[in-house]
Amino acid sequence: MPAGKVEGSNGSPVTAGRRRGLRRLAKLVVVLAALAGIVVLLRHAGSFLVIHAPRRSDVIVVLGGGAGSSRYAQAVKLQSQGYAARVLLDADVTRAFFDKTEADMVEDYLRRTRQEHTEVCPTVADSTYGEAADVERCLVRLGARSALIVTSDFHTRRALEIFQKRLPQYSWSVAASSWPANAAEQYWKHRAWAKTVFDEWQKYLWWKLVDQWRKDVVLG
Repeated sequence: MPAGKVEGSNGSPVTAGRRRGLRRLAKLVVVLAALAGIVVLLRHAGSFLVIHAPRRSDVIVVLGGGAGSSRYAQAVKLQSQGYAARVLLDADVTRAFFDKTEADMVEDYLRRTRQEHTEVCPTVADSTYGEAADVERCLVRLGARSALIVTSDFHTRRALEIFQKRLPQYSWSVAASSWPANAAEQYWKHRAWAKTVFDEWQKYLWWKLVDQWRKDVVLG
């Protein structure tokens, strides 16, 4: 057999150059497949974070944080649809603005607008993980056994997992605040949405890799 050639599986000679070409082609296929996988992952990075699956519960819990009042508006809508009779609205009591905490201002608003089926749940935590302990105190006071969480769209998956892990004695479900008009499938079209998804992924990965393995379950 001439130098530089090897015999193929069917007995025909295969040149060294052809073998190099096949290796390059195989590498190109792997690279293209990896790029396609990355595109698919990035495209669904927003929608993965969103869970909207409300169930009828004893109470609706509106988590603290977020801009505007869309969380509370969604909670009131769900309440009117019969998902729960009462709403707990989380509000911070640790920081004061002109001698009024967030909880004070929310109380004033509820009193002024006669929101009789909503009450403030005072919170001191600065994270969703810590907020679970604040919420548990309010649930005990109401004698609730199930709760529907309302929070920002991209926060729903992490919030649900945290509350299920930290407060396993309750039945939990979750609703996204802007559903059905959420931006999960098109988050990459706007800088603010993309930044929110990126920030939430950092927090979600921290939850999965670190906080999820902590042992401080809140059992009331």
